[in-house]
Amino acid sequence: MNDGAAGRKLVVSLHDATPFHLDRLRKAEGVFRDLGLAKVTYLFVPEYHGGYPAAADAGFRTWCREDRPFAVDWHLHGYHHIEKPEEAGTAAAGDYLKRKLLTGGEGEFLALDAAAQRRKLEAGRESFRACLGQDPMGFVAPAWLFNTELIPTLRESGFHFTEDQRRMYRVDDGASLASPVITWATRTWLRKYGSLVVCPTLARLWVNEPVLRVAMHPFDFDHAETLANIKSVLRRVMRGREQAFAGDLEF
Repeated sequence: MNDGAAGRKLVVSLHDATPFHLDRLRKAEGVFRDLGLAKVTYLFVPEYHGGYPAAADAGFRTWCREDRPFAVDWHLHGYHHIEKPEEAGTAAAGDYLKRKLLTGGEGEFLALDAAAQRRKLEAGRESFRACLGQDPMGFVAPAWLFNTELIPTLRESGFHFTEDQRRMYRVDDGASLASPVITWATRTWLRKYGSLVVCPTLARLWVNEPVLRVAMHPFDFDHAETLANIKSVLRRVMRGREQAFAGDLEF
């Protein structure tokens, strides 16, 4: 395990690629183009919140395969991106605060056992193939929340990379890489305006981190103040860092 790649790296990701957010995703792409981003990881949701099946939406499938002025690395991002009541009921009591504070009911993989995870991963892979004509190499659990069953299940299912809020993981051998993430929240007034202070502060504090991640969500692009903050932070962290995908990093 090596927490320092050659030079400082930047991994930029756009979460929640789903037909539900298509207009927001297009707006995000315009921002990435204008900023001159070179590499962006897209996180694909097969059936967002139990609806909006990606593989059944011809317009979305076309968008997935469009040419872009930057390279895209597509990862699978849950299946429904929401925790079903019957699944939430099996979560450990100690996970309650994570589910309450870190997400609004979207910790889909936190409570699932290995068999349930495997079923969702295979169904997600089928949708991914239909939209992109390839298999996903990486998987990111919604809200970065998962249990100890996930990494062995990803390994058995042929995935190569995953991540949480603190680290990125190579699942074949369990190696990991410290990589803190800057991300915004808009779900409440407090979270939205708190992010406008916290995110630039983290960009300054983590200036010397060997690997830094910046993650954005489609709803961020509905808020002018948040969007301006995102642009400012991205301009700052792009300076002096090589943009990278998970597969470019040395673990």
